[in-house]
Amino acid sequence: MHALYTGSIRQRVAMGRRAGATILRFGGEPTSKSAQPTRRRQARLGGFDLHANTSVRAKNRPKLECLCRYLLRPPVAEDRLSFSPDGTVRVRLKTPWRDGTRHIALEPQELLAKLAALIPRPYVNLIVYHGVLAPNAKWRREVVAFGHPKAASEPSSSSARKVARARNRTWAELMRRGPDIDVLECPECGGRMRFVAAIMLASAIRRILRHLGLPSDPVELAPARAPPELDDAWAC
Repeated sequence: MHALYTGSIRQRVAMGRRAGATILRFGGEPTSKSAQPTRRRQARLGGFDLHANTSVRAKNRPKLECLCRYLLRPPVAEDRLSFSPDGTVRVRLKTPWRDGTRHIALEPQELLAKLAALIPRPYVNLIVYHGVLAPNAKWRREVVAFGHPKAASEPSSSSARKVARARNRTWAELMRRGPDIDVLECPECGGRMRFVAAIMLASAIRRILRHLGLPSDPVELAPARAPPELDDAWAC
């Protein structure tokens, strides 16, 4: 992993037959610095850009969700990946670099090495707080109070459970908000289905499936493999 991190930082190939070589770049003329003005609360130093002009108000849940979706986006969009005639993977950059680079070419193994370097290591905090924001800081409780006044009396356990339960989203709602699948829509009439009971007994589940003419045996999972379009690339 250290070799992968070093290769990503130095923009070199970390493994494979081209180990140590620079990444192949394609582009046009270098862009001028005036074409990329520094915005508000933005700093550039040592090849890194820091943007700190995004804020979310305490009760603006839609904007907070939009920010979380942005943070959880994949590292590379599929529509920016394409295969070259020689079998290499060409990655189209979202924003051209200042030296004019618009595409980089990687072999499939090199692309996986770059993606592996982006995966966080297990049991390692991605954000480390220092000073009064550190976990064991003496004044941390005073700093992270968010300015909320202390309640006169502690709420009862039953009311606290109700509040916590109200914040959780149901499985059907998560399916509707995530992959955009409405699991409560009846496939026959298009009406709304309602929860009747949760059947956990395996024998009862099999009897119901047989009565409906559906297979009752568990589905065997096939081993993971590469997509068909990558078979030739892996063969190389």
